[in-house]
Amino acid sequence: MHFELETAKLEIGVIGLGKFGLRMATTLVSLGHTVVGIDMSDTQVQRAEDALNSVYKADATNIAVLRSLHVQDLDWVVISVGQSVEQSLSITLNVQELGGPKIWVKASNEEHRKILQRLRVNRALVPEMEAAVMAAHQLTYPGMLDLIPKYGGIAIQELKVDEWHGKTLIDLNLMQRFNIMVLGIRPAGEHSFNFVPPAMTVLQKGDTIVLAGRANSMGDLKP
Repeated sequence: MHFELETAKLEIGVIGLGKFGLRMATTLVSLGHTVVGIDMSDTQVQRAEDALNSVYKADATNIAVLRSLHVQDLDWVVISVGQSVEQSLSITLNVQELGGPKIWVKASNEEHRKILQRLRVNRALVPEMEAAVMAAHQLTYPGMLDLIPKYGGIAIQELKVDEWHGKTLIDLNLMQRFNIMVLGIRPAGEHSFNFVPPAMTVLQKGDTIVLAGRANSMGDLKP
């Protein structure tokens, strides 16, 4: 069973076109979204012009400027303005006052993130911290693809079948024994995953399986 996921196409503003902001903006464009970039720097604006749908040199701490750029009509706004906490908070409050978009903010540190959480933005992230936590878990659990701390440390991990050769998913009973779900199987020698495989699927040595569950439970598996 193969799926192609269709994602909703969104109109997204990215305020702050430094390394993080520009990379996020260009990735969003590659995913089919319409992205409007805003920055105060001539250099950053010029660098983004070829990659984004539209780019403006503008002061986002001025709510009138944001309103004139129709930021209130966007679906999302990503705020990534470097190390200035005051500037970030000012822009965040302006976008909230406009009342339209949902908001992601790149925080400079943990204190900044906590303030943003009190302002109830949709997400506040400290990229360096999240990357460090992810790297530590990947070192501990080789094959881990992702970690979702928000839901109690849920990990998505890729493992190769060896000792489970010849067993079915029913035989393994991973949900009852470890509270782990099998998301997909890629048969040995193939490139595509079969997602949500039937319970009677027989595993073969060399198959790749993708599992989701608590990171500490993954360490108990001997596939």
